[in-house]
Amino acid sequence: MSYPELCEWIKPLCRYRNFEDVFVVDHKPDRLNLKFFTKDHRYSVSAKYPEGAKPPLTYVMDGSTGTEVTGDRGHLGYLGCIAQTRKPRAGEDWNRGNDLADGIYHRGTWNNILNDIIAYELVKVVKPKMGEEDK
Repeated sequence: MSYPELCEWIKPLCRYRNFEDVFVVDHKPDRLNLKFFTKDHRYSVSAKYPEGAKPPLTYVMDGSTGTEVTGDRGHLGYLGCIAQTRKPRAGEDWNRGNDLADGIYHRGTWNNILNDIIAYELVKVVKPKMGEEDK
């Protein structure tokens, strides 16, 4: 399986559209695993194509949930991400990590993953204290 939709979703993240410069790819017959790195974190994305589906995927609206689906959710594939620090904190001998968004193999799930990655990368801003001369 070639995962053409996921490749299209990923293209905007790759400078000059070169996947190999950004992603480490492990392609198995039933699953695609991608790894990419930032200065402090490693992200592992796992994708499973919907059972029996052939590209391009077409989705219909499920009126009860407002979610786009193609049928029984158990056969809609999978897309998920795990974040892990690249180095342990002082005094720890493990790398911390978190599960990020996951769900069916769908553009909406990919957008949720991207939002989680951005939130994971943001750092807290320290606001200066107001001194007497600043009042």
